[in-house]
Amino acid sequence: MSCTKICSVIGVLCVSSWVRVDLAARIPRQTSAKQQGGAVLFFVAHQGQLRDILFDPIIFNQVLVNQGSAYNNNNGVFTAPVAGIYQFVFAAQLCRGDHSNVWSFMVNGERRMSCHAQLSGGDTNLNTCYFMVELQKDDRVWVKQNVGGCAWASTTSNTITFSGVMLASEGMSTLEGKYGSGSSCPMPTMEKNRTPVSGCAGWSVSLSIWVSLLLRYLITV
Repeated sequence: MSCTKICSVIGVLCVSSWVRVDLAARIPRQTSAKQQGGAVLFFVAHQGQLRDILFDPIIFNQVLVNQGSAYNNNNGVFTAPVAGIYQFVFAAQLCRGDHSNVWSFMVNGERRMSCHAQLSGGDTNLNTCYFMVELQKDDRVWVKQNVGGCAWASTTSNTITFSGVMLASEGMSTLEGKYGSGSSCPMPTMEKNRTPVSGCAGWSVSLSIWVSLLLRYLITV
């Protein structure tokens, strides 16, 4: 083989080895992060009315989903098992008549967001509130109803509900990418004491196949 061909092969082999080394190092970190955080999501309902008095917290006693066991149906409180980004949803069917409906998302006893709904006469409506927050491990979240609020549910309607899901933990999102990566194929990065590499895992397989074919061709030429 000529010197030019040999240099070309060496260059491709170097690129392939960079990607393979980085992939081998990255997979254990991603797997470890997923195993440590795991899936955390819950969906619970309150059976009966919440009429005119203070509920702090509202206790949602019907547990429909509680993966990760982070919601406690004895006290109505969600406790973050790991630090991360969480999204919560509260929904309530409003009572008919004049009521001052105010509900708040509480984090460690501090009001972080409130939602208000006002109807008159015989009207009713389903009020839905969304809340996204970054929590630390063991932070506690619940829903509070102020005095004067009124929501309605039967034992089967599930029209007063509280739900939440962990979107990302410790820099890893549920899509297995870093916070704010914004791309399924990130640009090459430089990490401390490591060679610059690409984040596209699929390159390793395709480059290995291509290099194998190229070597076979060059040997026979």
